[in-house]
Amino acid sequence: MLQKNANMYGTKRADKSLQVVLWTLWTLAVIGTGVWNWRIDVVAGRPINFLGIAIYSILVGLVGMLVVTIVELWLEPDRFVD
Repeated sequence: MLQKNANMYGTKRADKSLQVVLWTLWTLAVIGTGVWNWRIDVVAGRPINFLGIAIYSILVGLVGMLVVTIVELWLEPDRFVD
């Protein structure tokens, strides 16, 4: 049934390289945000603000997911045909 729908809409199997690149960049952004905020605290000699690190990492993760989804929709719109 799924193959029949794919043939009906003219879609082909998507190349996974775009997903791998986008999600790798997203992962690096989230980890980089945590490391950056940790490093700022260590260099300044302040106690490490774990709550701040978590909040900033979550915000970067959420915004990053939106950006990744928009880029995927823009570059490969056929993948989202139902």
